[in-house]
Amino acid sequence: MKGGGCKDTFTAWEDCVEEAEKNKEDIVTKCMEVTSALKKCMDANSDYYQPILAAEKAAEEEVKKELEAQKIAEEEVAAKKQAQG
Repeated sequence: MKGGGCKDTFTAWEDCVEEAEKNKEDIVTKCMEVTSALKKCMDANSDYYQPILAAEKAAEEEVKKELEAQKIAEEEVAAKKQAQG
């Protein structure tokens, strides 16, 4: 990440995350703008950052699947409880 067209944006993001961790601040809230800038930069330079973007997308899809499975399991438990009582 310290190469390519987003080097400076990545460094700013990395600094923000490190500062938030050091000060025990919420990283998502504190670094929202710099994270957005990094994502936009990576999308604009997608040829260079394609492996990272692909891994990020795969991770997002996995989280979606896990959340959907959890929701279905919770609905099944609720339906069983309702049927029993």
